[in-house]
Amino acid sequence: MLRKDRADLWDSLPPSAKVKRYQAFGFELGVENDALRRKYMQAYHACISFIDAQIALVFEQLKTERLWDDTIIVFTSDHGYHLGEHFLWGKVSLFDIGAKVPFLVREPGLTEAGSRSDAMVELIDVYPTLADLCELKAPAHLQGDSLVPVLRDASAAGPNAFAYTVVSRGDRFGHTIRNQRWRYALWPDGEELYDLQRDPEELQNLAKRQGFEQLLSGFRKQLASDQNRIAQNRTAKPAHE
Repeated sequence: MLRKDRADLWDSLPPSAKVKRYQAFGFELGVENDALRRKYMQAYHACISFIDAQIALVFEQLKTERLWDDTIIVFTSDHGYHLGEHFLWGKVSLFDIGAKVPFLVREPGLTEAGSRSDAMVELIDVYPTLADLCELKAPAHLQGDSLVPVLRDASAAGPNAFAYTVVSRGDRFGHTIRNQRWRYALWPDGEELYDLQRDPEELQNLAKRQGFEQLLSGFRKQLASDQNRIAQNRTAKPAHE
């Protein structure tokens, strides 16, 4: 069943959160076009099926070359994708469906088949994780953290309590942080706050509702702290080793 969003959904959202790619797809904001939506979804899922087949070929070749038990496999992506959710199409949004990516790691002899972790991880963790797995020293200026403790024990908390994402809107930016319960976003023209436990599809923006002032204040401070840490990291010169 296709998800149906409220026509007035964007009345409570910052305009900057909008990605106007839906226009290139032939849609209007707040207006459902079931036939066109199904057409694009069919094409998108066909692409996924094609990629699945290519991954299977790579896996089979690894086994044929007897490299399966001597190869670290990381499966991920650079962004999520809207297929009409929030009336948006494509990428570059801060909604979970546009920002979250698949992240699977197989390290022979370390990871357990079928294990699943709730740790907060980011794509900047890939480099230090691979360096750690290969027993290489990662550069000290990297922003990410090794996820080897999580790979070893899926119940481990992970290195961070929040995941951070940023997107651009011309010369302006939108920033978001999330944990397993909440997602907060700051745009030049407004804020977003979602209870991901009760509202996993992010349809109820709580940022302007009463009763969430303390929670918002905490997220604002956390985001400011993260941005300051990132800025300091960018200005720091990598040490020569």
